[in-house]
This record gives sequence, structure tokens and C-alpha cells, in this order.
Amino acid sequence: MAASGRWRRLRTLGRGASGAVVSLASDAASGELFAVKSAGASGAATLRREHAVLRGLRSPHVVRCVGGGEGADGSYQVFLEYAPGGSVADAVARGGGALEERAIRALAADVLRGLAYLHGRSVVHGDVKARNVLLGADGRARLADFGCARTPGFSARRPLGGTPAFMAPEVARGEAQGPAADVWALGCTVVEMATGRAPWGGADADVLAAVHRIGYTDAVPDAPSWMSAEARDFLARCFARDAAERWTAAQLLEHPFVAAPCHGHGDHEAPRVSPKSTLDAAFWEAEDDDDDADEAVSASASERIKSLACSACALPDWDGEDGWIEVLGDQQRVEVCGAVQVARSAPGKVSSVLAVPAGEMDVGGGGGGGGDELEAEDVSFGGEVPGSADASAERLSLYSRPHSRHATPRQKKEEEEEEEAGT
Repeated sequence: MAASGRWRRLRTLGRGASGAVVSLASDAASGELFAVKSAGASGAATLRREHAVLRGLRSPHVVRCVGGGEGADGSYQVFLEYAPGGSVADAVARGGGALEERAIRALAADVLRGLAYLHGRSVVHGDVKARNVLLGADGRARLADFGCARTPGFSARRPLGGTPAFMAPEVARGEAQGPAADVWALGCTVVEMATGRAPWGGADADVLAAVHRIGYTDAVPDAPSWMSAEARDFLARCFARDAAERWTAAQLLEHPFVAAPCHGHGDHEAPRVSPKSTLDAAFWEAEDDDDDADEAVSASASERIKSLACSACALPDWDGEDGWIEVLGDQQRVEVCGAVQVARSAPGKVSSVLAVPAGEMDVGGGGGGGGDELEAEDVSFGGEVPGSADASAERLSLYSRPHSRHATPRQKKEEEEEEEAGT
């Protein structure tokens, strides 16, 4: 960000159970994107503690904190790395309610690397679940939301916490919440990725009954029957009811379920440019379906714009009758060569000559943000300010929604009907 620390809040990405709000924001000078987690005076202490934990962490598998501080009205704000892939829970929803095992392996490995890093620094996350794992621009998973984190300086005087369905038996009994509890929660997260819902009945479960079952019976979450023997064995190591017998994150990284080299983020992925600004983001989100296109993407937004131009697609011929598509009905959504355009009046026409791809943006801390309006709010903040984000990234290949630049099936059908009518 600029030295002045002026930035604009764009829209809400998500809201936490503690009342904190996560927003997408951009630097007023450069347009660089980042996330802002904000809490009013009543929630400032919790967010201040989370900031204290995050600013001491440096790992590619932990969401990066780039600044924060207290506002004049007693509120508190933390500036965070923007994760354009959204959360793993969003990826599960985009995948139809479940992810393929190959994607689950890769994500579980990333979370384990993050947990191994945290546990090596005597930090317990305390609330591992798909909603609290974000997908960065490089496609890797990052642990986020450290509101329940426990550190050597704070653990003794903090109550045990987390999401009930993901609690380990010792946490449900109120005994302890150490690194082993994070491993149990990771196992629950694997089940969530494979089934689309949390263990023990998910949101439909009776919370008290679930906590009693977790803490005071011999039950463990069921491993999905369709998963491989390696996956089921991995979950069995995570779900050892005795915390002392549960495998550590470092040990699980050697398990065949995540250790096989073909399940990681291979070097065969085409490099992609991460969205550093509001201009560059729209181009980064568009996917090219041509599997043979291995050309490197320019890191310059201006060069990428130029690469879209060609001799056949200069400016449209506004007076001509060729190259137009009729649009009928108010607010009708029309896809033109992979671009999404909206007709606000009827009838009208849309040019297919010049179109910029417009993919759906999935963001960290929640889904697409619902129908929130863009907020024209310039903010000047006197605390620490975010630094620059990394410019290079790999494509989200295993769990991101494809964006086609070709005609939609409906358009193809209409074209075929027109050709038959003409003959």
C-alpha cells in the first residue's frame, strides 16, 4: 500500500461468529487488493489477540498478515493477504458438494504443512475446518481465522474453544486443547471435503448430543466408503480417541495419503499471475480452456490487455448489422464469447466483436459476497499498512471453477436451429 495508508473498502467477504467483518479492499493509489478484518470496540480485544498471533507467523500455508491497529473509535482492523480462491468450503460447494480424492490429498497436505509449522512454534490453531482454510492465488491452502488460537503466553487463561462438530474428545470433555486437537479437526475437515458436510450430522445435529457423543463414547466420524484404503487409514490416524496415540502433523506428512509426489502441486502447472490490483483481477480470473496453450502470461496488466487485441477485433462497427446478438427481456443475462453482459432494457443488442472475459470472483473469508453493493468508501488509517503481495502464482487447477470462452450450449443450439431453418 501507499505510505499514506489510504484504501477503499469494496465489499463484504464474510462475517465471523465473533462479530468481526472481513471485507475486500484496495489501495487508493495502486489498486492493490487485500482483505480487512474489522471489529468494533466490543470485539477489539479478540481481534487484537489474533493480530498478535498472526504477525509472528511466516509460512506459505498460513494466511499472511500485513498490518493492522486500533482506530480512533476503539475499533480494531487487521490487514490480511487476499485469497482469490475463497475458502475450501466454497470449493466444495462449487464442486457439487464434494471434492475428488486427488484434490483432498493436496489440500490435506497443505493444511498439514501449516499445522506442522504452527505446532513447531507451540501455536495451536483451535478451529481447523474447511471454512477457515483459504485458497491463495498459487492454489495452495492457507490456514486462516486465528480467533481461537492458543499460544504459550495466552493458553493458560483462555477457555477451550472451536466448532463443536470438529472438537477432539479431550476438548469436548474440557481437558486440553493441544496440537493433537488440530489433527483431529483436520480429519473432520477431510470428511467435510469428501461429503460436503461436517461430521456428526453437520448443521442438522443436536450440538449438546454431538459434544456428548464426541467426548464420552467410543464413536469416531465415519470415513466415506468411496475413499481409498490410504484415505481411510489416514483418517484412522487422525481419529485416535486417545490424544497421545494420535499421529502428529509431522508424522502424517509421511503418510502415503499425502506423501505421494503426484498428489502435490506439481511443476507442470502453468504459471499464473496473482491479482494485485482491481484491474488485473478480472483478467486473472478468466480461464483459458485450451490445454495446448502453455505460453507464459505477462505480469503486466497493460501487456495482457494488448495481447487480447488482434487485427480482427478492433472497435465494433456500431452502424453495421453484422456481429450483433439480439437481447430480449429486462435484466437478461447474456454470455458472449465467455463474457457476461447484462441487458438493462429490451429490446437491445450486444456486440460480440469486442468482449472482455468476466469470471465470477471467489474470495477469501466466504463465497462470492452475495449481492453486496460496492461501497464507495475511502478510508484513511493510521496503523500499520499492508506491504506488496507476491506477483507470481500457479493456476487453481484441482478445485477452481472452469471459465469457458466458447459459446454456451444454448447459443450453439440456437445457431444450429438458424442454420437448419436457412436450408
